[in-house]
Amino acid sequence: MKGIFYTSLPAAVGVVNIAWGPDGFLLIDFPGVSEKSFLKSLKRRFGVDAVRDDNSHAAVKTALRRYFDGHREVFKGVRADLSTGTPFEQAVWKEIRRIPYGKTCSYGQLARKTGRPDAARAVGRACGKNPLPPIIPCHRVVGSTGRLVGYSGSGGVTLKRKLLEMEANFPRSRD
Repeated sequence: MKGIFYTSLPAAVGVVNIAWGPDGFLLIDFPGVSEKSFLKSLKRRFGVDAVRDDNSHAAVKTALRRYFDGHREVFKGVRADLSTGTPFEQAVWKEIRRIPYGKTCSYGQLARKTGRPDAARAVGRACGKNPLPPIIPCHRVVGSTGRLVGYSGSGGVTLKRKLLEMEANFPRSRD
């Protein structure tokens, strides 16, 4: 992989670290993951040192900051480089991007949408490997009864609940 770039931005949930490469955004880590830990993670995943770039992708950084500050933001135009995932994970992540604000979808429903109706647990694992929350809003994926289960991000189910509650309070607008 050619150059990887990153930046960090303060937000209501703590520091949000963002990395991208030539084919799009690669990784978003929050809340409060240290820059040092983020850089180690990037090196481990991609085998190269990331270069800090605080001047690129101002629109995406603004949208992420606004999202975490409680404003409704639509990330549909954000290019995501999902090449680190398996074909199944990529299919799951693409389906997750289709879950609208204020809505949830179960792991089983997502499994059916990806053509693998018995793969709800695999969907859960794919959610756990999601490289781009909230652009890929895996916090909107819930158990079959609607119960909040699992969230691999720092803060676990508590953060998942907070994000869903925050989204429920967004003023409605056109996407």
